[in-house]
Amino acid sequence: MDYYKIIATVRGTISYRLRNTFNHNKLDYSIKVVKQSDGRKLEFATIIPKERKEEVLQLIRESSLDPVITIAPILEYNNPNPGQLVRDIYLAPKASVSSLAELYDGVSIGSFSRVVGNALLQEDVRIGEGTFIGSGVVVRGQTSIGDNCHIGTGAIIGNNVIMGNNVNIEENVTIRANVVIGDNVSIGTAANIESNVEVKDNVRIGPLARIFNVGRKKAELESNEDRKVIATVINSETFIGSGAIVGGKIGSKVMIGSNAVVHTAIVGDGATVGSGATVPYGRKIESALTVIGSPAKALDEYKFEKKLMSFLKTKYKKQISDNP
Repeated sequence: MDYYKIIATVRGTISYRLRNTFNHNKLDYSIKVVKQSDGRKLEFATIIPKERKEEVLQLIRESSLDPVITIAPILEYNNPNPGQLVRDIYLAPKASVSSLAELYDGVSIGSFSRVVGNALLQEDVRIGEGTFIGSGVVVRGQTSIGDNCHIGTGAIIGNNVIMGNNVNIEENVTIRANVVIGDNVSIGTAANIESNVEVKDNVRIGPLARIFNVGRKKAELESNEDRKVIATVINSETFIGSGAIVGGKIGSKVMIGSNAVVHTAIVGDGATVGSGATVPYGRKIESALTVIGSPAKALDEYKFEKKLMSFLKTKYKKQISDNP
């Protein structure tokens, strides 16, 4: 009886602290999820030489709150050493993680942050201080989320996303890979932000809006110029209404109304795109200009056209009535 098998059953945040303890002390172990009457728990199993028995038991007790420990002698054991590289999970003081959540290697969670429900954080995700991660949230690898953020239920955040501080993501939002989001940004329920998009500080994006990246300049590639990706940039203090579809270069302090379509256009600072308006591909809207309609035209142009149509209708009233 040269070896012992030790099984420690723990719950919640404690399981991640115990995992770090095992990693630091170079202990090979396995993890099994078990459902009990008082909730979901994790079983950590390790096989150790008898001379380390008391040491490991002490480590478990110091890292866990009221663990359930089972000890059994092992008659035959080859003591394998798989050499697996494991990156620690770091939980700062006062961080909280649900027992239903799943954290991959290299995850770091700052003080006073909470991960609730069955959220999933993949490799090397970094969460700042005071941030809330809701149930069902998926945060893919190499993503960084800042301080005091709120990630609502069911949101999906892609790889290599950089998110600033005080960002509010509502329920069921999808953010694709390689997106940069500044500070004090709000994204409404079920909005969609595609890859290679930059959203700068103090931007508000309404529910069901879509911020897209057109990708290539042409469907049929003819030259290196055609192969360039047209990235979308939403500059600071811009408002995008619910259901809007936006791509291109959007200036600061721009107002884009609900259900408007901006198709890979350039919109100058302080411009307004009316609700339901359509800005065609490649158009440029000058700074401080208000456009409405489909295709979008300056408000003054629509007023002139309306007056002209009224004049023509009056002048040719007889001809119109004779030729309905």
